[in-house]
Amino acid sequence: MKVLISLISMLLVAGLLVTGPGCKKSTESNKTPAVTKVPTTTTAAKIQTICPVEGGKIDKNVYVDYQGKRVYFCCADCKAKFNADSAKYVKQMEDKAIVLEKISK
Repeated sequence: MKVLISLISMLLVAGLLVTGPGCKKSTESNKTPAVTKVPTTTTAAKIQTICPVEGGKIDKNVYVDYQGKRVYFCCADCKAKFNADSAKYVKQMEDKAIVLEKISK
């Protein structure tokens, strides 16, 4: 009788050890988010409102036509600086997603 009780006790303990880990809560690494946020690679285009050289508010009367596009400046001094290194300033505006006004010929 003692052998039978010992055998049943050992089987009960073995059963609990085998099924015990299955009752654990899932870990964070096993969870998958319901909604995955997709990274955006594009930014909204903006019209030019600031001077590419000094960063001041543009004056629509001070501009340069560059490769079919109009670039506005805050003053004539900035216009001269732009002409010295146009590609640099245009690249900076493109990096900020600033769309330059196209000119009609």
